[in-house]
Amino acid sequence: CLLRAGADVTVCNTRGKTALHYAKEQGRAKCVRALEEHGAAEVAAEKAAKEAAWAAGAAEREAQRAAEEKEAARHAEELLAEVEAEKRAKGKKGKKKKKGGGGGAGPSQEPEDEAALATGEEAELAAALEESARLEEGRRAAEAQGPSSAAEAPAPREEEPPDDFLCPITTEIMSDPVMAADGHAYERTAIERWLATKSTSPLTGGELEHPYLTPNHMLRRQIRDWEGARKAV
Repeated sequence: CLLRAGADVTVCNTRGKTALHYAKEQGRAKCVRALEEHGAAEVAAEKAAKEAAWAAGAAEREAQRAAEEKEAARHAEELLAEVEAEKRAKGKKGKKKKKGGGGGAGPSQEPEDEAALATGEEAELAAALEESARLEEGRRAAEAQGPSSAAEAPAPREEEPPDDFLCPITTEIMSDPVMAADGHAYERTAIERWLATKSTSPLTGGELEHPYLTPNHMLRRQIRDWEGARKAV
């Protein structure tokens, strides 16, 4: 009757007993069997509900994990694409800078070991500039000091070449001066080695508009005339 009425047979009274307890005490086998079957059905239903909830949660977690993996893969592909694009952009920029000049004046071949050549050229330039500064400082100091005594005859010294006759890279008298895009004259072989790995001015450090070199015939004649006059003396 309790089951047909929809009563909760698991509820305990003030003594802590349920309907099943009373049925067993009174020896009502049918009621006991019915109550036990009802309890087992409720336990099974509760278990099935829990399993269904767990399965739904597992499916949701699996779907979330798959979405996260898909998003991570998409981010990885985007990052790889950005890296490849950056490499291609750097490669194009490097090729543009390394491109030789026309007319046989610019460099015609790329160095086999660009890194080593660049390091060697920078070291050579630094040493040349340092030596040039040292010589210039010594020359100015000697001019400022003058003769140490009126009675002492000045020692003859070799005439120094004009600064325009010296290559800024080698600090030596030029034999084949050429003009670069920065408006300065350089020894052809020295500036060609420089442009083999760089596209900047050796003096100003600014970017050169082009790598082409122009022979400076007037400066070469002046250098030859000065050398001829010095040999004659």
